[in-house]
Amino acid sequence: QLQTRHPSRFYCFGRSINRNVAWTWAAVLAQGLADSIWAGTVLVKFLNELLGNNAYVGYIEAASGAANLIVALPVGACADRLGKGRVARWGGALIPFGVALTAYAASYGTSHPPTDSGGRLSLLLLFVAVQCLWGVVSAVGNGPAQALYADSVATGERSHAYTALFVIYLLASVVGPALTIVLFESHGEAGRTWSLTPLRNVIFAGLGFELVAMGGYLMLRDKHAVGDEEPPTDGTRPASDAEAGGGGGSGGGSGEGGSGFASTGSLSSH
Repeated sequence: QLQTRHPSRFYCFGRSINRNVAWTWAAVLAQGLADSIWAGTVLVKFLNELLGNNAYVGYIEAASGAANLIVALPVGACADRLGKGRVARWGGALIPFGVALTAYAASYGTSHPPTDSGGRLSLLLLFVAVQCLWGVVSAVGNGPAQALYADSVATGERSHAYTALFVIYLLASVVGPALTIVLFESHGEAGRTWSLTPLRNVIFAGLGFELVAMGGYLMLRDKHAVGDEEPPTDGTRPASDAEAGGGGGSGGGSGEGGSGFASTGSLSSH
């Protein structure tokens, strides 16, 4: 029997999944790895070692949150007007700029550690700019991507879809620290003492996964939302149905709260 396959879905082993859902899962996996490798403890330790002032870390984190807050509302209006997928792709296109600026700041700070208050202030301003950029990336990419993810799942399947999203991010959050341990151990004694050079190199590794996440953003399309998709006519089951489990309801609630998709641009949950 000839099977009719809808262009908005991927098909494999008798199951089908919406393309936006699949690409969001890929982006969440990559961003979860990035977050847990460079954007939490490692970045905080790097800044403390570099600047020698805990207050500076707070200033940098506040800059990221402020940038996110300022940009979020206009971005939401643009997403409603121009399309969620288009705006999410803009967020993905900004990721290389965030990666480049972060890599430059980490490299410059490692090779030119400050020796006076003027040098520390200059690096503070540089990292404030870095985190402001990541705050913008988060607002432009994450909000519309989350909304499009919800639009790409049938209403009765959303709890299971968000459970899957949450589990993928948690899995990445477990694997990321394990990779970080390996990276530090590869630097020998310097890695065990968390000096600037191994910290910088671990940051570089995490930034690499940010670039992988960019690919997921760039593949999101409004035309693949459920509203534009016909039900499968080939006898396949949606992946979220096939994976439904007993704990779907509570997990879905956590996912819809924002835990499932990485919040790029914050020191604690970048």
